[in-house]
Amino acid sequence: MNELLTTEETFLDHLTIIKRIFMDPLMEAASAQPKPFVHLKDVQTIFAYIPQLIMLSTSFLRRLHEAIEHGGDIGTAFCDYLDQFDVYISYAANYSKAQRYASNARNIICRHYVQEKKMNRMLLADYIIEPIQRIPRYCLLLKDLKRHSSPTDPDYASIDRALKSMTALAHAMNSIQ
Repeated sequence: MNELLTTEETFLDHLTIIKRIFMDPLMEAASAQPKPFVHLKDVQTIFAYIPQLIMLSTSFLRRLHEAIEHGGDIGTAFCDYLDQFDVYISYAANYSKAQRYASNARNIICRHYVQEKKMNRMLLADYIIEPIQRIPRYCLLLKDLKRHSSPTDPDYASIDRALKSMTALAHAMNSIQ
């Protein structure tokens, strides 16, 4: 359970870095007059769904903390958020386009700007793939949690249900890409 909390905290930190270090400055640059070096539509495409993912991760992390503090029913925490995890499908559907826009030669100035913004030796491309990797990571963490749970454990059924739901979501995301 500690690994789940730690990875969710790191994921949220990285989403916040995307917004604060990359998205916000580029949105501001796109709004610059008279001639912005990057188009607003391009920035919106690159960072589509990042604000929603930040809100989801913040809320989900809070829910995970509550679950652990009150007995550890992690499976139910996941199940409570199943509908909200659909934002990952939207993110996956936009991901190829976001990558193209981020690396497009027409946006070379934008790319140069973004490459100069390094955090922990990671570039924008390293950060924007993380939401794509998050659901498969949940699957691995839930598999591990299930493996270390007894079928007689009262939380076992909810962990199994959460694992099946996350696995289906991962398959849906893969089919979109």
